[in-house]
Amino acid sequence: MSQVMSLLSERAPVLASIAIVLLTAFVVTFLVGGAEVSAIPLIGGEYGGAEKRRKAFITNGLDFYKKGYELFRSKAYRLTALDGDRIVLPRNLIEEVRRLPDDVININKAFDIMNEQKLLKMGDPKTTEFLIHIIRGDLTRGLVRINPRLSAETAQTIHEELPPCEDWTSVVVYPTVLRMVAKISGAIFIGPELCRSEVYLSASTGYTLDFINAVTNIKRWSRRWRWIGRYFTPEIGKLFAERRKAHDFLRPILEQRRQAMQAGHDMPDDALQWMLNRQDEYGLSDKVLAETQLNLSMAAIHTTTLTVTMILYDLVVRPDIILELRKEIDAVLAANDGVMTSQALFQMKLLDSVMKESQRVNPGSIVRFQRYVDKPVTLSDGTHLPAGYMIEAAHALTVQDSDVFRNPETFDPRRFLDLRNGTSEDLLQYKNREQYQFVTVTKDFMHFGYGRHACPGRFFAANEIKLILARILLEYDVRMPDGVTERYANLAMGTDAFPDPTKEIMFKKVETS
Repeated sequence: MSQVMSLLSERAPVLASIAIVLLTAFVVTFLVGGAEVSAIPLIGGEYGGAEKRRKAFITNGLDFYKKGYELFRSKAYRLTALDGDRIVLPRNLIEEVRRLPDDVININKAFDIMNEQKLLKMGDPKTTEFLIHIIRGDLTRGLVRINPRLSAETAQTIHEELPPCEDWTSVVVYPTVLRMVAKISGAIFIGPELCRSEVYLSASTGYTLDFINAVTNIKRWSRRWRWIGRYFTPEIGKLFAERRKAHDFLRPILEQRRQAMQAGHDMPDDALQWMLNRQDEYGLSDKVLAETQLNLSMAAIHTTTLTVTMILYDLVVRPDIILELRKEIDAVLAANDGVMTSQALFQMKLLDSVMKESQRVNPGSIVRFQRYVDKPVTLSDGTHLPAGYMIEAAHALTVQDSDVFRNPETFDPRRFLDLRNGTSEDLLQYKNREQYQFVTVTKDFMHFGYGRHACPGRFFAANEIKLILARILLEYDVRMPDGVTERYANLAMGTDAFPDPTKEIMFKKVETS
């Protein structure tokens, strides 16, 4: 108790300075209420007021979404999440809402709320625009040029990170794949030498975890008290320290590259150089470049690692599918002179189908298409979206709906291949069957988002995932440890689900004649 009182005493000036602001915010929130959304049905109202519903959401959030989805298939409903009331949109309204301009539904303000960006001092619009330009304008457009390097880096890195595996060898999957993805991505983000630096690997893999921990812990506080909560959340300070380390690491590298540019030397073809080429255009400091590199890693490395781990967990209990995939990969390579070009990766359609089916069965987060309503708007069915509210779609429930996909409870590795080939019933009646590709976004499959703000890095991610899986499946046999026959269960955290990062798979090099 004495330590608590001492800490409060130290923070007294800060607490006093914001007390009036907090009181005002409380009064305004209480008086304004939710009159504008009273016509939208509320899930969880039986728990009582907003704070009681918020606390109930922490333990029962998934049930809230399921109940709303079952009751209101074609109508919006609302629930109280960690950040207040959210309006959950049905599939039939997504296309209409997608077309609304950014000054009506705002993705940047949604990220501000979801990721506590003001408290974490991130999310500057100019910096976000800069990063998106680098991904779309340089990374995605350069994939055909980049892919040979990405393929070579994948082969080298897998051999570096996996043990010899001359006999059956146990490998903890998640941390192994994490280092693989960090190196492979890093070769394109910062260069093939620097990507193997332990300083870089620690920063690129650790920053995301620090960010998640900071957001998770600050959200334990009621939203109106988070201005206080940040002073009692040490993870925020750790996040700031990681940014300073990244800047210190990159400072001499940036200086060396500038000197080389001035001397007219040939420059590396990587994201760091693309950023340097446009730094003056955007008026960004070196500190911002360092943070942008961290944000690029945060957007790419852990999401790709989670996806690869999920797919390996799905495949290792299905050895027949592994054999089919190996045959496909061998055939595609034979038709492409043994090189995993972009065209070769496109031709691996069964692998693409397995990847998408794994996403469908393991959607990660239950919601997608999060936006903040900046201006009030009334939709064609009469649903009124008032300013100041978050909207979203229950993506995970859609992709596991029997009205969208037949036998949704079954993992069908050929599901999306058959849909692309027209050999199975298409409940969605797409005019273009290529909409069932892994990288394609639709209102029925929003793993990468939807609309103009869909994930711009998904094409790079798809190539990287295919390269990693193809190389592993060609060169290694995999099986579950002795006595384990079922797929490893995902770990639930609120309304999200992740692969268990502690689980092992047995690897053995394929014997060649």
